[in-house]
Amino acid sequence: MIKKIFSLMTCVILIMALVGCGDFLSGPDLDNDPNRPTDVPAESILVGVQVNSYGVLNSHINRTVMMWMQQMAGVAQHYSGYDIYNQTPSQFAAAWFDIYGGGGLIDLRTIQSRAADDNKRVLAGIAKMWEALLISYTADLWGDVPYFQAANPDIAQPKYDKQSEVHNAILTLIDEAIADINAGQEAPIAIYDFTYGANAADWTAAAHTLKARILLNWAEVDPGKYAEAMAEALLGISSDANNWSTRHSEVASEENAWWQFESVRFGYVRAGNYLVELLRSDNDPRLAVYFEPDANDEFHGSRPGEFFGDANALNLGTFGAKDWNSDLVSWFENEFIMAECELATGSAGVALIRLNDVIQPGLEAKFGLAANSLPRYDTALTGDAALAAIMTEKYKAMFLNMQIWSDWRRTGYPVFNETSGGKPIPRRLLYSQDELNINPNTPVYSDPLYQHVENDPN
Repeated sequence: MIKKIFSLMTCVILIMALVGCGDFLSGPDLDNDPNRPTDVPAESILVGVQVNSYGVLNSHINRTVMMWMQQMAGVAQHYSGYDIYNQTPSQFAAAWFDIYGGGGLIDLRTIQSRAADDNKRVLAGIAKMWEALLISYTADLWGDVPYFQAANPDIAQPKYDKQSEVHNAILTLIDEAIADINAGQEAPIAIYDFTYGANAADWTAAAHTLKARILLNWAEVDPGKYAEAMAEALLGISSDANNWSTRHSEVASEENAWWQFESVRFGYVRAGNYLVELLRSDNDPRLAVYFEPDANDEFHGSRPGEFFGDANALNLGTFGAKDWNSDLVSWFENEFIMAECELATGSAGVALIRLNDVIQPGLEAKFGLAANSLPRYDTALTGDAALAAIMTEKYKAMFLNMQIWSDWRRTGYPVFNETSGGKPIPRRLLYSQDELNINPNTPVYSDPLYQHVENDPN
């Protein structure tokens, strides 16, 4: 099945590329080639959307967030500038297009429209889930973004919607997706869905975890969101086998985005010193899971602005491997959400028991680590000490997942004792230069990297 899926992925990518290329020759006879694809099926468009989304969520914007959150560090070429927060709007143009253009929201809306016409509700529901993931991240990273008027060919300059309005709409969209996915299985859909093979129970659980994440990200503004997030997480992903993950292989064009970046930008990005030292101080064996040891079997990270080129690369057998699948929404994130919610609603002891359980045996089993090799915490911890324990462990577990930036903005954990030149860590991404040039609705801030987004008021 996996081989069949990847063959399908490669074929569809090639077909879509051919459709998008301009003609070198034209004429009545040439333009009527019966073997030339003229209309890609909605199911095949879903394949392209998934591949595009893997790239969006694990490429430039991901590397930027990982540098600012000090899991990784820019040490060479232009990435050394990014490491010290020297960003320009042009650096986000490609990601913005990938989110809103072909392979992104435009194609997601096309899938949903065709699925509605053909009464393919499962297909529509899966497309809605990808839209929910992609746009919820977009609002988390940028704040106010186009949504209600976006991907509309009749509106060239869509308005920007408030972050809260976008997230509320996404929560409603997820509810629609749950209803669609549980409405009935269309037989051909399964092989096009690389995540769950159109399994309704798995998609439903992932939907609840994603809702819990979005709700939790608003808890700084409205503490009542802790209870709402908890209610969703109780219905969320409960097993590592059911994570919403990317799908990669060793076949050309199907590799992990981090491997692809390293293959063409060797040595630009390396381990961040904060994470390396955090794992080392806890004697945490995930240090060797995340990073490749040097020739002396040692680990070193680069501090913000240090540009230490001998810092470790990603482990070539795990996160740096061609065929490594990254967890986008996972059971362990779900458990950390519940632990934080339990702590916030007065059940510190229960929260710490949950924290210990997700670490041992949960995360130990995930990475094949020895029993009792990961940290455990005193269940009598309360207050800030308990929150620090939960969020620090979540930061370590959510390696290379951009949700850690929202977690840090919401809670202040982990506490970074060093930043580039002592400057504050940025609070949001810059809008695309293309948007600034052609859309007068694009917000303009006096200090855009440090403009707080709506769910990060403090």
